[in-house]
Amino acid sequence: MIGYIVTETRAKYDEMDCHAIKHDLERLSGDLCLVLHYSQVTRAFIDEVRPWAICHSGGATPHTEYDVVEREDYRRLIRESGIPQIGFCGGHQLIAEMFGGEVAPMRPLRPDEADLAPQYHQGAFKEWGVWPVRIVEDHALFAGLESPLRVWEMHRSEIKTLPEELCLLASSEDCRVQAMAHRELPLFGTQFHPEKRQEGYPDGHTLVANFFRIAREATGR
Repeated sequence: MIGYIVTETRAKYDEMDCHAIKHDLERLSGDLCLVLHYSQVTRAFIDEVRPWAICHSGGATPHTEYDVVEREDYRRLIRESGIPQIGFCGGHQLIAEMFGGEVAPMRPLRPDEADLAPQYHQGAFKEWGVWPVRIVEDHALFAGLESPLRVWEMHRSEIKTLPEELCLLASSEDCRVQAMAHRELPLFGTQFHPEKRQEGYPDGHTLVANFFRIAREATGR
């Protein structure tokens, strides 16, 4: 079994429909996917379920506005469990924060720039839609892919400081930390949304499939 952990507030989680992502993750992993909220993560539960891979969702609420970073069992899962894991967008930022990284908005819009998502933090620069991302370090996560990747973005914030435990794998023109990996653990993050199904742009799902392949090798599945 694999896990998909929603990192948003409980109120927003209760309104979400994760069926499409769940089905895609099951297809890409070849196994059942359990969807749960981060507040449901306990050491006993993880020891009982024993997922061989975990994906952490994105989210629109800043992590400073609720307790996701402070949850000790969730922090232990990411930092100490050794289970192969990948974070998408906000989940990627969350992993960096768990190791002491700083997350903040990228920058304000310049006068000559259009607001690609005015309904979301109007006036802030955002990467929104299909975006080119340049691979800066060869890694099994990018097997079968060419640089630049074409992937789905939906964010205004980014990792400003990358902890020394994590290494940079990919960047875009306006966001330096687009993909990262832990130097010792099977732990990864992408600022973009590879889990999102985008017709005509298969790079994201190829990357997720590569992650599951890495996870199977790491766990002997």
